Amino acid sequence: MDGGSDGRWIAADESGWDGEALFQPTEPYLTIGSVAIDDGDADTVLALLRRDAGVEQAGELKFNHFARGRDRRRLEVLAGALRPGGMLAGRASIFMIDKRFFVAAKIIDLLLEEHAHKNGIDLHADDQARRYAQKLIEEGPRALGAPMFDEVIRVFVRFAGIRNRGQALVEVAELFGVLDAAERRSRRRAVTDILSMLLRCRAQADELQKTMLEPDFLLAMEPLIPAMPAVLNEWSRQIGPASLLMDAHKVLTDDRIDILWKAMTAGHPDFRFLWTGVRPRGLARGDSSDHPSIQLADLVAGAGRAVAHFHDGLTTSTAEVGAALATSVAPLITPHSLIAHDDPARFSLLKESRGHPPTGS
Repeated sequence: MDGGSDGRWIAADESGWDGEALFQPTEPYLTIGSVAIDDGDADTVLALLRRDAGVEQAGELKFNHFARGRDRRRLEVLAGALRPGGMLAGRASIFMIDKRFFVAAKIIDLLLEEHAHKNGIDLHADDQARRYAQKLIEEGPRALGAPMFDEVIRVFVRFAGIRNRGQALVEVAELFGVLDAAERRSRRRAVTDILSMLLRCRAQADELQKTMLEPDFLLAMEPLIPAMPAVLNEWSRQIGPASLLMDAHKVLTDDRIDILWKAMTAGHPDFRFLWTGVRPRGLARGDSSDHPSIQLADLVAGAGRAVAHFHDGLTTSTAEVGAALATSVAPLITPHSLIAHDDPARFSLLKESRGHPPTGS
């Protein structure tokens, strides 16, 4: 139940996770759906959704129950629950992660931001770090050519990602060889300047590689690691002290949750820009079969991912579902999401569209 020493409870679940494969055109987004609701109230909402949508299948209620066959009645029930005045109005939120932007932001955070911080410069004070990442995403493919830009992303993901038997898959020299080649090829001043700054961060790369081999290092290229605290922080900003109940996930092991909790509550430098005065109350894992609130979070996450597919113009059945949900779901996307712009309302439109939002939702 909500209240007490744990504050309000927030349940969260993800959709679109595929490990460290972070630069795939077929799955460019990861969404985290969250709901500010306890299990008792969530059970009531699930029963109403089942009744109104005519879902009679036994077991847990999943987003696929609404998306399968693109059933207009079921999609309208879900859209109605999420839009203003619906059953989940004010209780649901979506943290959107554009994986391409996540990688660009990690390049800035793990190398350039650390170099700047050592020299007394705070790249986060005026959102400069985010703007650098946006520039890399917006102008990088045109400045370098798509193949070279993709190579920068791929090599950095391997450099900062999975370790193989305690040895680095990509050495610092290889990473900087690619950055140097990209800087020499760049045809846009903004991208050239960022790459030139990154080339001065060799010492930070050396230290990062050593740190990543330590047993208590939080996986650098795992989006769920920074995203879950960000979800809790955003809710705390709105409703005060809160605790987060996350769906059981192989990335979020008990050991990693312990490390994450210590980092969040002890002023760890990786989180020094995250908290806004409201301290977290707790982190916990649970199974959706035991927690109706996590089932609701699954519905929200799935709806967010479908809308992201629609927005990106992907030709998938998921994107067709997203077109029906877009105007209800886009307002739920938090502005603090890891996306390459500051306007979540864009997700109600096709990326290239200059017209009106889709109708029928």
